[in-house]
Amino acid sequence: MVITTPFIAELKKTFPGANVDVLCSPANQSVLRNNPNVTNTPIWAPSFSGLRLLWQLRNHYELVIDLNHSVIWRDMLMIRLLNPVWAASTYKAGRYEVPGSELSIYRLRPRSECTWTEAIAGKYLNLIETLGGSPNQKFRYEIYPEDDLSEQVSADTALLSLKTDFWVVNQYGGRDSMRLTDEDFRAVTALIRRQDPQAFVLWASSPSTYQALVRKREDWFSGDDHVVVYRPTQQAIDICNYLRKAKGLISPDTSLIHLACAFEKPMVAVFANERDLYKQWKPPSTNWQAHLFSKDSKSLSGYSRSELLQAAQALLDLGSNTLTAQRVDPV
Repeated sequence: MVITTPFIAELKKTFPGANVDVLCSPANQSVLRNNPNVTNTPIWAPSFSGLRLLWQLRNHYELVIDLNHSVIWRDMLMIRLLNPVWAASTYKAGRYEVPGSELSIYRLRPRSECTWTEAIAGKYLNLIETLGGSPNQKFRYEIYPEDDLSEQVSADTALLSLKTDFWVVNQYGGRDSMRLTDEDFRAVTALIRRQDPQAFVLWASSPSTYQALVRKREDWFSGDDHVVVYRPTQQAIDICNYLRKAKGLISPDTSLIHLACAFEKPMVAVFANERDLYKQWKPPSTNWQAHLFSKDSKSLSGYSRSELLQAAQALLDLGSNTLTAQRVDPV
């Protein structure tokens, strides 16, 4: 949903008088909260109620846009249920031995793959050109967190909303194999506390990792009130209240690095060694970033601890204005 926001902005710019609804999952809906380019965010889930929602919206839309760059039968079924006047799609190379160009359901689609970027967000913008627009190739994510924190945010992390002097550190990616080791996660936190002793360190968490992080904090930093565990809420956008005020981020490749990019935060990000996927999903930013890679294409196994700590030190050095905006991509 985050990487879709540049497309949504360009779509609204191309058709300023149009209402733009975005079909969302319950987890993603809050990412579009306060987005001025979005009219409604219907929540859809693969269930009977989800099918009923699509039927209720049948014949409601003039244009339905499928942003999936693969041939997905479920997407086409959803379009049939919505029954718009027009259906559009990003470029689809094909799947199930069916060329994307032969899918007659999509009356509007790019004739070829995007040539000016390999990023997924750019593939979406390629469709804007097909729709008659001229998208900005220097795209950025657009997130609009509220000034007031969600009532669900606990008192301990709410204290950080009054601070500007803190770093966000994240151990976990989207799956267990995409995580920093306990030793390195602890070492990075200790490095920040030594080098920037007045700053807080906020450990990012999810509902599935929160309790484990609380235990680690008690084991490793029990006497240090400057190490705080973020208490996750049901609204993904809530952590953006902290990301936009943080000094920087250290994290494995996960949605958090894209959320931080919306606020042009400097960061250290660790990726699995799959360079084609990296080209598609690396976060766009004009601020300083250090991108590190593991030795494995499916996990973070084998990333360099010394490179991680060196990059973290470089991130901390930003506070002394010794670095200018650039991207550092160790091999």
